[in-house]
Amino acid sequence: MIDKVEAKDVKDVEVKKASAKKPVAKKVPAKKPVARKAPVKKPAIKTVQVEIEKVEKVIVEKTKTVVEKLEDSVVAVPFKAINKTFLASVGLLMFVQKEVDKRVSEFDKKFSKYAKDGEKVVDQWEHKAEDLRKDVEKKVDEARDRVRDTFKKAA
Repeated sequence: MIDKVEAKDVKDVEVKKASAKKPVAKKVPAKKPVARKAPVKKPAIKTVQVEIEKVEKVIVEKTKTVVEKLEDSVVAVPFKAINKTFLASVGLLMFVQKEVDKRVSEFDKKFSKYAKDGEKVVDQWEHKAEDLRKDVEKKVDEARDRVRDTFKKAA
């Protein structure tokens, strides 16, 4: 690289640099990653079976009822009696609930019937009261007319 200097004036100096040729880098095609197969592992069947048995044992133990857990102990007999008593009380409660529902529905039917009968009686009393009011008004009007006639005759 050689610099050329041209001087026109002392004040005006230009420095021109010769263009340097840079070597062009060759493009290397990118390599595609090669897919490698993972080595095939042989399953340890015995180990898996043992693990499955352990998990099954834990699940069975967790799903056992209190009676089943204490089945072989001395406490099992009272627990069985308590369990049967509880189940019998639940059954009795269901029976009582059904009977109460029947009685309530019967009462509701009778109550509706009595309510309709009561409405009829109230309507009858209203009509009787209306008839009585009309009779009283009629008698009051007759008495008023007699009083007016009496005052007219006296006057």
